[in-house]
Amino acid sequence: MSTYTPADFKRLLSKFEELPKNQLEMSIFDISGYPHYENVASNVLAFYLNPHNEHGLQDLLLSSILNKIAIEDRNLKSVLVSREESTFNQKRLDLLIETDNLLIGIENKIFHHLNNDLNDYSYALKKWAQPNNLEIVKIVLSIKKEQPSDGFVNVTYEELFTEIRRRMSNYQIIKNKWYFYLLDFMNSIEGLAGSKMKIDENDQFFLDNFEKIEALLGERNKFLAKLNNKVVELQQKIEKPPQCKRQWIYSKSCLVHDFEFFSYKIAFDLYIAPSGWQLQLFGRDAESKKYLTFLFNTIPLQGTQQGYKDSRYILEEFCLHQDLSTIAASLLKRFSMLLESQERAEMKT
Repeated sequence: MSTYTPADFKRLLSKFEELPKNQLEMSIFDISGYPHYENVASNVLAFYLNPHNEHGLQDLLLSSILNKIAIEDRNLKSVLVSREESTFNQKRLDLLIETDNLLIGIENKIFHHLNNDLNDYSYALKKWAQPNNLEIVKIVLSIKKEQPSDGFVNVTYEELFTEIRRRMSNYQIIKNKWYFYLLDFMNSIEGLAGSKMKIDENDQFFLDNFEKIEALLGERNKFLAKLNNKVVELQQKIEKPPQCKRQWIYSKSCLVHDFEFFSYKIAFDLYIAPSGWQLQLFGRDAESKKYLTFLFNTIPLQGTQQGYKDSRYILEEFCLHQDLSTIAASLLKRFSMLLESQERAEMKT
């Protein structure tokens, strides 16, 4: 049994209301789950690393990653970016970038450990660079710090994104969709890196009040169970009409009555919630919905709805304190109205 009083819970909720509302927004990449796949992240990078693509960010990303390893390319006008370039041993390098002066190989690591054959990549880069006498740059781009070998230099996403943001003011950037997509991508990767898991004031509130919150949730669950018991009590007060195919309880909080006329399936849902009871009437498929609309143009259903939401007619609402016998009587009356409308509609046809 909880040792906390309602006054304790009230003070807890007051503290919660005072917390800053700084909820992090989800990006389109968070929703899709794409940043979890290295290939997709590499595709995004390939698009933005090429200054000639339509993003309009020029060489912002390419010069930023080069600047992080203290390399200045004197000519980024001629840039070719390719993906999954096969080595002589049939391994695949995530990103290969060729400029007039440089050949840049980038191995991208999101979650997997760095266990790639960097020696094989180095040999391939050396061979690819020879015809044009290009300077070779070897980079491992990763979420966490790595210790690469064979001349590869590690750049973390955090370092790259910090550099991108720092250099943005040097560019005349058109804030088009590609600009916002890049910000979305950066925020998503930073979330994977754990920046969204830093303990803030809101988190500390839950840490400091963990036991009290657990007790509050326990009392809440008892209250909801009490409400759900009312649904069982109500069911016992209602004798299922012969025309009703099934009377049952859905998800503990909803008393359901299913009717079927010919092939049309019509259902009453009576929900209970802390806000009170709500009686809904709806068709279970498209044809049944059309038929129900037809019935609502027939007396006595005509004009009886209080509202219409999500393809459901809202018929009636009751407060939590309403006597169950009154609710049962109203529900039976609604059954009769539906049956009478159906009979009248059948006579018309």
